[in-house]
Amino acid sequence: MENPNPISELTKFNDSLREEFAKHGEIINFSKNDNPFDADTTLEYFFVIISGKIKVYDMNFNTNREQTLYLLVKGDMYDVVSLLDGRHHELAVEVLEKGNAIKFSISKVREWMREYPHFENLIFKQIGNQIRGLENLVLDISLLETKDRLLKLLLRNLDIYEKKGVEFLKNLSHTEIANLIGTVRHVVERHLKEFKKEGLIEDKKHLTSIKKAENFLKILDSF
Repeated sequence: MENPNPISELTKFNDSLREEFAKHGEIINFSKNDNPFDADTTLEYFFVIISGKIKVYDMNFNTNREQTLYLLVKGDMYDVVSLLDGRHHELAVEVLEKGNAIKFSISKVREWMREYPHFENLIFKQIGNQIRGLENLVLDISLLETKDRLLKLLLRNLDIYEKKGVEFLKNLSHTEIANLIGTVRHVVERHLKEFKKEGLIEDKKHLTSIKKAENFLKILDSF
């Protein structure tokens, strides 16, 4: 499935809308200690990620169990949920890697959606992509063993790299990787050791890369 890339697609709009982007957009920088995407802020502003890595997740404080719903990287938008329903989106957001984003007034984005069908279509593509991602997460956790979920995550990392030039697993700890597939760190480490022994991956200081991509692509046929 091809992911829409708002950064590149912005150039496809007509001059009038490009002028609107330039007039009303603001570049913001964020670091690991910042929280520019909290629920109150996303009621007022809409963001297009240019660089960096942001985790959207929830946690059960009674059990300390954490589940990452998705990572935001280059080209992703946040928050499409508040954009549509105008309500607080009660999820936790954490910056994992410093970067920057374009910030727009959410009321202005809604106005552009009404006036420019191509822009509205781009927003809907982002929403559809997010819904499919969450569907896959739920089904994978329900139906697949953790080893298979980890395989699919590594394949997804390859797919995103080919489409966006971003390794979204790069520099993630094994705990963060575990949070993406609904398991715990030691299970991820065990499976990564198995994959490394089989010669499928290289695992160097929190960087998990596919060593034999063609073998992983064959594995994809089993899902």
